[in-house]
Amino acid sequence: MPRLLLFYRLLVRPLFREPVRAALTLLAIGLGVAVVLAMDLAGDAAAGSFHSSLETLTGDSDLEVTASGGVPEKLVGTLATLPYALRVEPRVEDYAAVPETKQTVPLIGLDFVAKASQPSGAAFPTTQSEDALKNLDADRIWVGESLGRKAGERIPLLINDQIRTYTVHGVFPDPRGNAPAIVMDIAAAQKALNRPGRVDRVLIKTPPSASLEEWQGRLTQALPVGVLVRPAGAGTTGNRRMLAAFRWNLQLLSYIALVVGAFLIYNTISVSVVRRRTEIGIVRALGASRRLVLAAFLGEAACFGLLGALMGLPLGHVMAGGAVKLMGVTVEALYVSSRPGPIALNPFSVLLAITIGIGVAVASAYSPAREASFAGG
Repeated sequence: MPRLLLFYRLLVRPLFREPVRAALTLLAIGLGVAVVLAMDLAGDAAAGSFHSSLETLTGDSDLEVTASGGVPEKLVGTLATLPYALRVEPRVEDYAAVPETKQTVPLIGLDFVAKASQPSGAAFPTTQSEDALKNLDADRIWVGESLGRKAGERIPLLINDQIRTYTVHGVFPDPRGNAPAIVMDIAAAQKALNRPGRVDRVLIKTPPSASLEEWQGRLTQALPVGVLVRPAGAGTTGNRRMLAAFRWNLQLLSYIALVVGAFLIYNTISVSVVRRRTEIGIVRALGASRRLVLAAFLGEAACFGLLGALMGLPLGHVMAGGAVKLMGVTVEALYVSSRPGPIALNPFSVLLAITIGIGVAVASAYSPAREASFAGG
């Protein structure tokens, strides 16, 4: 009880006489916490959900074959004729633009004939074998549902600097909340993109009879030099690493706001020490220890930090909404095409905000608080 009374008379009561300074300090801490929290939430929403639509539609493939300038079609035949039970899926990948909405979406060319004759774990609904040859028209496409199209509609697409009109043959759900994609037969995609005789990569599902490393070695030996065999999704891994670096840079920039808050906390406690030297001397003369005075001023800083963090929680959630839109535009332009996930304020985010608020406040207040403990002699 005496310690609480000391804390109230020495620190709390004087703050009511200086409401503007106290409010500015709280606002600085709140803004600092809010900026850091907004970057963290926006990063989770953007980087956590920016899986490429091209990789999402890969399905359960284990390996992918790539080459500089594309994989020659004859190598697809080489892989298909190997004496192993492999599932071989060539793909052509690029982007198409919808002139009406100025929306750019992934364009994927699939071999419907091959997919119809073998099981697939891909997210895209494959064509039935009896209808496979009927659906190879060059103007037939399948689109993601969020593109807002219906079967039978005609849609113009800008592909390879040329506008062509296609018929929507079917609509499939956008997997994992990603952006919509456009799927067409691989031959039609090669023609539209002017890539005759080549595919962008070949996805391979291997039997469980050997390890993935062993299959990778076998296929590498069967293919010519310059053709790369790697685990499927390696491109996504690279994207995630770039996104992690991008997100880390944003977080570092957000810490500048905390530095401003820490500076104001330091000044607030320093001014308190200067203005309360007489009270500190009286308290020390009455028997208060240096440790008690130090704890009182650190407690004041901790209260500032806690209140500022509580202010920063709702503010950070609001700021994250705007931040994720800006991050989404940058990420989609530089890395992958996808849609950010929802902004979720979870218990970890709350704990992070409170920890940062109190930690920065106490750390910045330690030096003037220690000076206060020696002020009374």
